[in-house]
Amino acid sequence: MPTKKTPVPASFPSIFAAFLLLLSPYSHRAQSLYPIKKDKKWGLIDSDGRIVKPPVYDAIGEFKAYGCAVIQRNGRVGMLDSKGAEVVPARYDDVKVLDSMLVSVMEKGKWKVVNFQGETVLKAGYERVEVLASKAGRSFLAFRTDKKWGIVDEKGRLVAKPRFDEISILQNVPKNVGGLYFQTKKEGLLGLLLSTGKEILKPSADEIWAYNNNLFFFKKNLLWGAADRQGKEVLPPLYTHFSRISGKFIKLLRNNQPSLFSLVYNKLVTTGSYEAFYPFSDEYVLCKKNRLLGLVDHCGSLVLSPRYNEIQAYDGDLFRANKDGRWGIVTLDDLNIIPFGFDYIAPMKDGLCVVIKNKRLGIANHRGEVVVGTDFDRIVLEGDQAKAYRGKKLTLFNFNKERRLEEENRFGRHFTIKIKRGAQARIPRWATSDSPYQLEKFEWFYSPKKDKWGLRRLDNGEVQIEPSFHEVRVEKELGLTLVGIETKQEIDFDRTSYRFEMAYGLVQNDTGLLVHEVNLFDVRLGDFDRGLPAARCIFTNGKQGLVNRIGKVVCKDFAFIGNYRNGVARASLKGKLSASLKGRPFNLGKLQNYFAPLLSPVTLTDYTRHDRNIDRFGHLSCEGCQWGYVDTLGQVVIAPQYDFARDFVNNVGIVAQGKKWGMLNSKGKTLLRCEFDELGFIDQTGNEVLHIFKKQEKYGLIDTLGRLAIGVQYDDIGFFSEGRLAVKKYGHWGYVDPNGLEVVPCRFNEVKPFSEGLAAVRIGIKWGYINKNGEEELGFQFSKAGNFHDGLAPAKREGPRFGYIDKAGKWAIAPQFLRASDFDRGAARVMVMQGSSYRTGLIDAQGGFIARPKYASISAFDQHGLAVVGIGGNPMRYTLLNLKGQAITSQSFRSIEAFSEGLARVRKKDGFGYLDLNGQLVIPARYSKASDFSDGRAAVWEKGRCGFINTKGHYVVAPSFSRCMDFKDGKAIVFKGNQRAGLIDLDGNFVIEPGINRLLDFNNGRGLVRDEHYKFYFITEEARFHDGFYDKAGEFRHGVAVVQVDGRWAIINQQGIEVIPPKYDKIEQFENGFAKVRIKGFNGLSNTKGEVIVQPDYEYISYAGEGLFRVEQGDKVGYFDMEGKWVWGLQE
Repeated sequence: MPTKKTPVPASFPSIFAAFLLLLSPYSHRAQSLYPIKKDKKWGLIDSDGRIVKPPVYDAIGEFKAYGCAVIQRNGRVGMLDSKGAEVVPARYDDVKVLDSMLVSVMEKGKWKVVNFQGETVLKAGYERVEVLASKAGRSFLAFRTDKKWGIVDEKGRLVAKPRFDEISILQNVPKNVGGLYFQTKKEGLLGLLLSTGKEILKPSADEIWAYNNNLFFFKKNLLWGAADRQGKEVLPPLYTHFSRISGKFIKLLRNNQPSLFSLVYNKLVTTGSYEAFYPFSDEYVLCKKNRLLGLVDHCGSLVLSPRYNEIQAYDGDLFRANKDGRWGIVTLDDLNIIPFGFDYIAPMKDGLCVVIKNKRLGIANHRGEVVVGTDFDRIVLEGDQAKAYRGKKLTLFNFNKERRLEEENRFGRHFTIKIKRGAQARIPRWATSDSPYQLEKFEWFYSPKKDKWGLRRLDNGEVQIEPSFHEVRVEKELGLTLVGIETKQEIDFDRTSYRFEMAYGLVQNDTGLLVHEVNLFDVRLGDFDRGLPAARCIFTNGKQGLVNRIGKVVCKDFAFIGNYRNGVARASLKGKLSASLKGRPFNLGKLQNYFAPLLSPVTLTDYTRHDRNIDRFGHLSCEGCQWGYVDTLGQVVIAPQYDFARDFVNNVGIVAQGKKWGMLNSKGKTLLRCEFDELGFIDQTGNEVLHIFKKQEKYGLIDTLGRLAIGVQYDDIGFFSEGRLAVKKYGHWGYVDPNGLEVVPCRFNEVKPFSEGLAAVRIGIKWGYINKNGEEELGFQFSKAGNFHDGLAPAKREGPRFGYIDKAGKWAIAPQFLRASDFDRGAARVMVMQGSSYRTGLIDAQGGFIARPKYASISAFDQHGLAVVGIGGNPMRYTLLNLKGQAITSQSFRSIEAFSEGLARVRKKDGFGYLDLNGQLVIPARYSKASDFSDGRAAVWEKGRCGFINTKGHYVVAPSFSRCMDFKDGKAIVFKGNQRAGLIDLDGNFVIEPGINRLLDFNNGRGLVRDEHYKFYFITEEARFHDGFYDKAGEFRHGVAVVQVDGRWAIINQQGIEVIPPKYDKIEQFENGFAKVRIKGFNGLSNTKGEVIVQPDYEYISYAGEGLFRVEQGDKVGYFDMEGKWVWGLQE
């Protein structure tokens, strides 16, 4: 099935009319029109507060998908564009924007795809449709028919017929490779299509990578092959690995033997003849054989045979080469231009180079001609002239454009050794800057014998630094070279160890000196690029510091130094870097984000489950750190005194002391004291406005439409009974009516539900009873008090025994019981002591025993008037008792569960079965495991497999699954194996074939899925992804679900649209159409001067764009500007 595409709804949720679209605080799109509410209708205003779209809509959605917002009017939906125009009239059952050109609409219960001109792109009748790509004015849609996927473009033209199991965009494409490629899947194997519909590869591979727009690698049975754009197989799947050598060559491995692939000819040019290949140029590759080097061209032909100790560029098809320790100049086919008689031949400079023999210097030109013999002690090349010294005597040589000597030389005679090369003039193609390893005075060279890099002087060819480095990285603009030596240093991050595999030092390019020893895992060279005098570095002991351009350590022994902003960086000398799975409040970001830019490769040392989870999901933290700020030379500018500090932004730093946040400037002046529970910049405000938050937990009550039934103003909310809701404020309890009016003031220490017009309430240690208006009916005289039922309530005064009082407070049944429950349909459970044992029985309203106290326990009576009673035994045995005290079962059981759809699950020695309401075992106890009945079905297990039976005990779904979940709304989740979940209907037919990992629930037409990163999302009955990921999520109930986004809870409807934005700290599950909500505190705004623009009085504030902020208080919505002035006052 397609992945990473814009989803299209499968059904129209009945709750849609209820949704209120609220501006997301995490939107990155500025907008010019803003939804407002007036007289419970929605319209639009501009940034000046003028109404531009009258409030006539039942709902206006968020302007998010391609600048469009959903509208609803008279039960129909359409869409507005960013200017407020109805680009899709409100006449459809449902709508869903696919991309900037296409929208899916539901009409008469069927979906079709149209463009914004109203033209049909994909007719009704498809099963599913999803956007594959929208790029450069073109769109591609994947559509499914008869469970097979095909592709159409934005005009509805067929790109690929529906014949694949899945279609997706090929993700394994380098950024520099143009074009769009579709990965197909059939019977578990992958194929590849061009955007024209041409099939490059039929579904036959396990993995596919685009290397360029004419070479596509595919893996079959763990081996790699490749095909070109025409679908021709250019490499059979025989290779274990492929890697880039240079811009025009690829190295392939087969049985640990390297082969060479030419990108110029798109073919294999060598097959396992050499030990290794190294980059040389776009034209050639170094090849190694028997520890000697040669050169191979695009055709795989040997330009130079592998007989040299070293090969360096000279000019075009001329090369400097070292053979048996002597240097010469060679050309194609090993033709020796200058014999191997020199101690060294330097790189060419302006068409000339210095040659050395027996420590005497001469000059050769780009033609390979020795134009000045090796008679001098020192030679300096300067453009068209050379200064040659013999002792103190200077000889000047002038050269023409062909780099031959001028005929006249007034300083003396000279000679030229001429090597015949033909009459054609040659233009030099090589210069010092062409080679990444060539410096002004030195060159880095690779020694195949030692398999390491060294540094050589250019003036005399002497080795400046012996080959001792496994890696060199020349930074010419910085004047430095990073040199690396392999190491196996381990550093612990909490309980997880990582191996750092390369240590680095610094060599100065102009002096050729190792100016910093090889003891660094990382140097942030980007700090130098930004003009900073020193760069952050990490030493091999794990500590951090600063090093300057000449390799001098400016400071060291820091636990952490952050990014430089406004000339300062957060830093801590104390403490140690660590890692944890849970994102601690003071974490430094993802662990992998810390490792990613490091120079040294980093690998796990152990692969336990904990280590792998830390590696994938861990957060970096600093244990025992004390934070301050340092300047670019490591000098402390703000003393370490904070528990945490963030990077400076816009010349201010946000810091924490304890759990409170504040703000200071770069001189350490406090702008906001550390008194806020949250503090941070608001997106899209240019880092000029900060969100401030003060914690003050309050509770309220909402309905499924997102409307506040009870305002968020209470410390806690209790139970609802007889038209009264218990609420807590300032540490005391009271009651509100259904309109939220506080009819009983909050003055009690504890309260109970109203029952028969009275509620038990406690002040201090005494209980009394009040009526619904809060008036005292029975004085505070009881040490314990229960609820009135059948005119009686259990109570206790001073003694240890319970009795029952009437509504006048008189004892109707004298105190005599150790425990007593409320009356229920004429019976109450009571406990007495018999001998040394506690025993429970039933009494009537006169205190007489309906059932003598002989039971170990009696549960509360259910809606059928039945209770589970424990009759003793080891293990305990259970039976059923009715309200008359009669046992209705002739058998006893190890357990009896609650009745569901008229049947109760029971357990006997041999297994599970089901009792009916008459106490008859109507389904024998023969199952190894069983669940309760729902939708007329119960999951049962036999021989390790589960299926479903009906209320007669007959199988309707054979036991063939590894796991079965209960039916909800006629659908049940079933598993094949440990993770492959599917969905079946009441007859066992698959709605979704097993294949979804971590499907947790399916309800109200939506399935809840958790991915491997512990993110949650919803799917439809077509297994289609539906609108976004969430940190946490609950199942759908009453057409809505509770979800968490960035630590705040929201409510979405079945379309994934926010009925309530993420503003609550907690939303409990809906019960009877209501849910309890909690906010952590209230929000306000500050500027970077520390001036509070808006006091923290609002439940929710978000930036809406154009300098406006959206605020909410309960159901009211308003907007104010950057100065805190109202543009649109709070209105419902």
